[in-house]
This record gives sequence, structure tokens and C-alpha cells, in this order.
Amino acid sequence: MLTLYGLPSCAGLRSPSPWVMKVELAIRYLGLDYSLVQPQMPRTFFTSPSGKVPHLLIDGEPFVESERILKALEMHTTPRTYPHPDDEDQVTGVAIVRLVEDHLYHIICKSKHADPDRTKIMWAEMFPYSWFPAGLFTKLMQRLMWKGRLANTSIGGLTDDEVREEALKDIQTLAAQFSKKNFIAANSLTIYDFTVAAHIASILLWRIDNWLAPLFREHQVFYHYLERVAEAVGGFDYELPRS
Repeated sequence: MLTLYGLPSCAGLRSPSPWVMKVELAIRYLGLDYSLVQPQMPRTFFTSPSGKVPHLLIDGEPFVESERILKALEMHTTPRTYPHPDDEDQVTGVAIVRLVEDHLYHIICKSKHADPDRTKIMWAEMFPYSWFPAGLFTKLMQRLMWKGRLANTSIGGLTDDEVREEALKDIQTLAAQFSKKNFIAANSLTIYDFTVAAHIASILLWRIDNWLAPLFREHQVFYHYLERVAEAVGGFDYELPRS
């Protein structure tokens, strides 16, 4: 039995965390049954056995960190394994995943916390019953996110215009890759697509207005890519149904 702990749904996404979504895609590909536990925050951090997400229990045994979880899942389902590309395409896959995890991810985080009014909407969805004043909580989280978590990243010292330029470079790099391949490293799904698809979905399908999502939506290749990944893993709904 698999139990996956994640953040509550937000901004139209089943899971606002790309790391949780990455694990879900891997589970779907392996054809495993699982339950997704998404308690409202802040109970999320108390309900998850580690206080972190993603957190996966495999027959009661805990695993944290998305890469470790993927390895544990693969061992759990041997001989069924993830699809890996050949050596040449593997170099491309690793490079693109590094771009997404170590650079684009930070830009996505900044875009979601740039506008206090928009950020307040996000936290109101994730903390619907919180006694903490939404405005004060938004300021606190912006301070923790930007001056704490993001300050020491590759975009920490950049101006807003410079971050936008970096975002455009990442988007153009990804879009160009899909002009060559159907998936990120090959013409069929590989393990690297779990990471890339999850991160693209986390901003492309984000329903709270921000400056980054429209830049992605200018490229139809990203929508087509997410559709191919969803089909390749046997079906996956990135979004909540629209009312």
C-alpha cells in the first residue's frame, strides 16, 4: 500500500508542489495504486510523518525527497523500471533537469510570491481556516521565501527585469527542445520527464494571475507535451475540474 503526502490543492492544480507531482507521475507510470493525503495547512506538516512533502509510505516504511522516493519505488516494482534514454540522450536529460530544478524552479517560486495581492489569494486557498491574518501571513512568507530561501540561489541578487530575462532563456530552451523531440530527452517518455512535466504544469496551469505563466502559455508545445506525458503514464489529471 502506498500513501503519498502532499500540499492541499491550490490555484487549480491537484498538487501545487512540482515535487509531489513528480512522484505521482512516477507512481502512475509504474501502475501502482496509491492514496494522496492532502490535509489543509498547517496540518500538512503535522500529518506528514516527516513534516515535509513529498513523503511516501511504502507498506508503512517512510521515504522523503523526490529522488530517493523514485529509487525506492523502482526497487519496490522490480523488474518493472523507469524508461531510460541511451547515453547521448541521457546527457541532454540530465542537463535539462538541472536547469529546471536548480534554476527555473526558483523563478517559478519568485513569480508566485512577487505580488502580495496574488500571494494572499494563494495562501487563503491553502490556509482557509487559519486564524492568522492573511496580509501579515503573506508578508511573513514573502520574507521567508525571498530573503531566506531564494536569496542564496542563482537569481537571488537579480532585479525583476533580470529575472524575467532569465525566465525567457529557460522557456526558449525548453520550447526549442520540444521542436526536436516529443519528450525532454527522446521521442518516448524517460525518467526525466517526470521532473520536467511537473515543473512546467506547476506554472503553465496555475490559475492565479502572475507574470510568468503567460510567458509559458505563448508556447503551445508545452500544453502538447503535458498531454503526451499524461498519456504515457497511463492517464494523469494535473488540474482540478473547472467549475
